[in-house]
Amino acid sequence: MRVISPKAWPVSLFLSAVFVAALAAQTPITAPKNKYSPADDVQAGREAAAQVEKELPILRDETVTAYVDTIGRRILSATPSKYRHAEFRYTFKVVDAKEINAFALPGGPTYFNSGMIIAAGNEAQVAGVMAHEISHVLLRHGTAQATKATPYALGQLAGAILGAVVGGKKGELITEGTQLGIGAAFLRFPREYEKQADLLGAQLMARAGYDPREMANMFRTIAASSGSGGPEWLSDHPDPGNRYEYVMEEAARLRVRHPVAATADFQAIRQRLMGRD
Repeated sequence: MRVISPKAWPVSLFLSAVFVAALAAQTPITAPKNKYSPADDVQAGREAAAQVEKELPILRDETVTAYVDTIGRRILSATPSKYRHAEFRYTFKVVDAKEINAFALPGGPTYFNSGMIIAAGNEAQVAGVMAHEISHVLLRHGTAQATKATPYALGQLAGAILGAVVGGKKGELITEGTQLGIGAAFLRFPREYEKQADLLGAQLMARAGYDPREMANMFRTIAASSGSGGPEWLSDHPDPGNRYEYVMEEAARLRVRHPVAATADFQAIRQRLMGRD
């Protein structure tokens, strides 16, 4: 057993204090109140995912799907235990659509438009959007937002959540199909949830080996994208205000653990998707 000399105590205490301070530097995130169980998230997400895969063109390309899945699994592996839910089952699929959009359903089903990958500048920016979406799932934002509404049957809830996260005209049609008499705008995540997902997402990125500043850079890219009505992602993920600035501030508090080595994979996947146009 190694005994630390009393003379070394000040140094040891200092290093311990620095370590504790480093852990405490990141912004603490607390999941909002939720009257639903994690099992309810899983059921709602499973039903909504079945509808997604009927309504949206899922890309049948094993190479692209495997690449996105690898990024998602890397982020999940870095998730602190307090945010994990044993019931959740994550899947990562790509929608063959040029619009810049991505969404995650309660319980883990996650979808990424090919247009989002094409718009990114590097893998870390893809990981930034992925970490944001995964954070919504970890914090159970879908059912937390539904908690504020009048109780509905879980199957109806799945349709309402799906309409909200898909967004746009298609999302409105899905929501109307649930016959809830509730608009998708109600279940769209409020700005406080968006900020939570931004901050937790930045923390997950750093733990997974990605530079969290790239999340802020990707948000700028999304905001700068042109098109009728702007990117779908922004319509369903409203800017809480100063998004770029506070993500960069959070990034400055974080230490990137075991940085992911840059490879040619991202560019190869991006070119593969661009070649489909």
